[in-house]
Amino acid sequence: MNIKEMAHTSYAGLIITSLDEGDVTALTSDYLLNQLRTHGYLILRGFRHSIADFSERVRSTSSRISLDPARSFDGDTAQKVDAGYDKVGLHCENGNSPFWPDLCWFYCQKAPTQGSQTTVCDGKAVYEKMNAAQRAAFTSQDIVYSRRVDEKKWKTYALHALAGQPGAPTSIDDITLEHLYSVAQSDVGMRIDKLDDGAIRYSFQTPAIIGSRLNTKETHNFANSIFGPSNNYETPVITFADGNPIPDTLLAEMDDLCESLTFDVGWQQGDIVLIDNTRVMHGRRRIEDKDRTIFNALSYV
Repeated sequence: MNIKEMAHTSYAGLIITSLDEGDVTALTSDYLLNQLRTHGYLILRGFRHSIADFSERVRSTSSRISLDPARSFDGDTAQKVDAGYDKVGLHCENGNSPFWPDLCWFYCQKAPTQGSQTTVCDGKAVYEKMNAAQRAAFTSQDIVYSRRVDEKKWKTYALHALAGQPGAPTSIDDITLEHLYSVAQSDVGMRIDKLDDGAIRYSFQTPAIIGSRLNTKETHNFANSIFGPSNNYETPVITFADGNPIPDTLLAEMDDLCESLTFDVGWQQGDIVLIDNTRVMHGRRRIEDKDRTIFNALSYV
């Protein structure tokens, strides 16, 4: 296979271009993950592409897949990005919940003709440019996300997350709260309360500045979801661990800093983007081309 590597920005990201329309599934997982550990995100460009190729690439690099029950499905791996047309703030995918995957993937089936770009922001670069007061504010205590999730959504999520495991439930009617706990991260501060109507309310406590799960040397990344969307779910309440809200002035400062380090992917037809979801945040510019078609997948190494 004939490929070319080129930096995406001076901060992070690597573009891996096939010069002969190669098979994207022929790239080894070790190669991709090693590059990801260094660069934070990868853009795979110029390869032969289809939903099937994308799904196979995701599955072969992952130990398990995470599906969002609120999105449209395409098979058992890919889901269509269909979260309206407005700008989407920077976030780690599912980073406001205890079901936070390692990897975030995108596949561009039809590139936008104008605007409508997915954006990336390296949390490592953000941390390096934070001032002492900003670092102190976010290292002195964790942040907490809290929200309600409908019964059908949390049960569907657990059903898909457990699929393929020995003794896994085969019907949404068999799902219990214990199943949901079993697919949550084991090392997180989490509380789940079941409500009278079958819905749940969870609280999830986590640092705003975290270490990458893929690269243990990258210990300080401003990677979180304090600016993120809630298109298909109730908007979470976000506070510091002591219950106080994050001050508006601090949020504005961090928003400005992150924006200065935010870059467009620069979608081309057939691109696949792979993101370290515990280091690099992503977002979206306002949709100007409603015909753009992007698919997403979430997974664990």
